[in-house]
Amino acid sequence: MNTIDSHTKISKILQENKAAIEAIASLAKPLEKLRNPLMRKIMASRVTIAEAAKMGGCTIDDFKKALQPLGFVFEESTTDALANNSAVEKPQWLIHTPIGQIHFFDVRPMLQSGNDPLKEIMQRLKGMAPQSILCIINSFIPVPLIRLLEKDQALSFTETISDTEYRTYFLKVDKQKDVAVAQQDFVIMEDTDSFQQIINKYTAHRIVTIDVRSIPMPGPMEAILSQLEQLKNDEILLVHHKRIPVYLLESLADQSWIVHIHSISDTEVNMLIHKK
Repeated sequence: MNTIDSHTKISKILQENKAAIEAIASLAKPLEKLRNPLMRKIMASRVTIAEAAKMGGCTIDDFKKALQPLGFVFEESTTDALANNSAVEKPQWLIHTPIGQIHFFDVRPMLQSGNDPLKEIMQRLKGMAPQSILCIINSFIPVPLIRLLEKDQALSFTETISDTEYRTYFLKVDKQKDVAVAQQDFVIMEDTDSFQQIINKYTAHRIVTIDVRSIPMPGPMEAILSQLEQLKNDEILLVHHKRIPVYLLESLADQSWIVHIHSISDTEVNMLIHKK
């Protein structure tokens, strides 16, 4: 008997029964990423049932119905019942902010056209004053983005408007610039000089270069992760990419890597990755 609950990692479920891949992927479009071996490797080990349900815009009950035929038994807790039956209350910082003072950004058109909105999101957040609120409107809950921004830049709250509209509010944290940059695991910069200064800082290290711009998805992430596994302590990795890879950043967030990103244009990005 495989006993699980809302806090069980997706990876544990897949280890117990490979048929769960299709069962979970069929629940919602955002969860279809599990069908991709690379995305599955990254996503499954970091996401719980509750988080996956939030990502897919479905409920824990949906997961129960999908997994019980495969022999999984759920242990329901009070928090599970609340997650299924009642909405999370809005935080005070959102309640007391007039709607006219919230910055709204609907990323659905960009996603539909095949463009990654991460660069634009980061630029907007960077240009906002501390204690300002940015609302991202999406067709699904952007869990990787939430994790990235919550790390030390923002607080968040997500509300469901409909099956095709989710609004995630980010409150920009009021921190001193130097402290925030020192603690960040990734830094996005626009000018070439700043990026070159980072490279010059590590002239004593050997720079390993990889160009993933011509590699079809999900090959770029696989190639970068493979290169990082081989990277020596006296080496840094210079990556030429077409876009800011949000899933890569989310994957590296809790590991011993720092990523400097030079966003040159909408189709050209350079990254310098080194150990902390």
